[in-house]
Amino acid sequence: MAKKANPLKRTPLSTDDDYRLYAVSDEDPAEPGKISIIKRFSPFLILCCALLILFPYMMITGTGNIRSFWLLLFLFPFTEINLFYADFALWKYFTGKKIIPIWVIELTFSILIVKFLV
Repeated sequence: MAKKANPLKRTPLSTDDDYRLYAVSDEDPAEPGKISIIKRFSPFLILCCALLILFPYMMITGTGNIRSFWLLLFLFPFTEINLFYADFALWKYFTGKKIIPIWVIELTFSILIVKFLV
């Protein structure tokens, strides 16, 4: 069984005594699980930003398929939270490696959501 590498790199410090002191090095290689912020953009996150403008606009003007102010007021946080949850669930499921299937799935649902609202 292979031994796991210690995540903290230890470097010996020279001393006059028989024992050695160890210091943790500041050099931290990029973690393999990290994804850059530009690659992390997805249709659900873009839609969440657009809904921040669209929902208040629909509430003020009364336009769109849903004309009830109270229903829009309830749907706004419900939609935002579920979009974030679905986005993170898809990214976790695909481990962020298969971006094209993520975009296809999310883009399909984003178009349906916008068509339902507007």
